[in-house]
Amino acid sequence: MPDDAKTESLLSAMHAFGEAWARGDTARLTYLLSPTYTHNDATGTHLKRQAWLAYAAKRSGRVTQVAFRDVEIRLFGDLAVVTGFNDLSGGGILNPGDRRDLSIAFTQVWRQEGDQWLREAFQATPVQGLKYE
Repeated sequence: MPDDAKTESLLSAMHAFGEAWARGDTARLTYLLSPTYTHNDATGTHLKRQAWLAYAAKRSGRVTQVAFRDVEIRLFGDLAVVTGFNDLSGGGILNPGDRRDLSIAFTQVWRQEGDQWLREAFQATPVQGLKYE
């Protein structure tokens, strides 16, 4: 698969993943996750696949929206390292009663198996508008 087609299919998987997370769609998330998935969230919590899916299941019914910006994709054969920002809005981000928006810088590692992309790892850092001098 040429790099342009790989990039497009990866972007599609990333957006499907974001939408599935926002609504707690664990069936879709299960399909998009590697069996060895690890997740470091914006609160500093480290979760392996099953624990993360249990957390995601609790998101069902929330109206969180996920926007991507400044996404950069680096392809290494069947692996991709993706960096960028997610702007999360609509409430329910950290818990059902949370009404605050949140922006995170992320690093994602994806692995391609055949025509399918699987998310292998995720690291989030909250963006708080700090600048180095």
